[in-house]
Amino acid sequence: MLLDIMNQAKNAIASYNSALQVHSSNIANMSVNGYKRLDVSFQSIFESLLSEGSSASAFSNLGGTNPKQFGQGVGVADVSIDMTQGSFVAANSIDLAIDGRGLFIVSDDGGSTYKYTRAGKFYISSGNLLTESGMQVYGLNSSGSVVPISGLTGADANYSWNANGELLLNGAATGYRVALTYFSNSGGLKQVSGTTFAESYSSGAPATALAPGGAAGTLAAGQIEQSNVFYLGESIDAMGIQRAMSGNLTIVRMASDIISQFISKIG
Repeated sequence: MLLDIMNQAKNAIASYNSALQVHSSNIANMSVNGYKRLDVSFQSIFESLLSEGSSASAFSNLGGTNPKQFGQGVGVADVSIDMTQGSFVAANSIDLAIDGRGLFIVSDDGGSTYKYTRAGKFYISSGNLLTESGMQVYGLNSSGSVVPISGLTGADANYSWNANGELLLNGAATGYRVALTYFSNSGGLKQVSGTTFAESYSSGAPATALAPGGAAGTLAAGQIEQSNVFYLGESIDAMGIQRAMSGNLTIVRMASDIISQFISKIG
């Protein structure tokens, strides 16, 4: 029984340690534009039922008995991405923020696979529109096809966006509109870097790429989205987890002391 108690506490400590890592990652990235916090949840495990209990008897006026059951252990049930929108701040004219559930379409392998981000801090290199991490940004051409936004000339400061998502060079249309998409379960996306995500079985396939103004949301030109990490909330959650870890460590020590005392008596 004491070994079971120690094992249960050990599993709880491991679970809480994983949760602390999640909160630590959130706090570390709280100043990263477009970062989406991770949300961890727990579940009870290792159920142990000794007796089902009994119902009351109408003939003997005896009450029923409750089930006899031990407490349960705890484990990490899920770590999902919290895709709630962060606040917007003013940025360069070439930058974008999405007001809604949409995601920018990007790639780091020439379009063989697509990834997705809310981080709209852009720049031009070798004629290509890139994210801050160097991924190619994709848009829609005049025929509505998804294509890399490339062939650009001139300085970043000469580019801007209009409300329809059209990329402008000194106020003139370039022939590109930024492409957006969204997922039915965006919380199920895989985090491939702090601000970039990939499709998973849980997220499902992305919606067909579309221009801003539809189901994916609208644009805030010349702005970028900050992280959605709330420092005070993360700190309070982390302190609660630390208290839970401390309590389980106390249980481990108590069980260990009892075992040590028992061994010394029979020795």
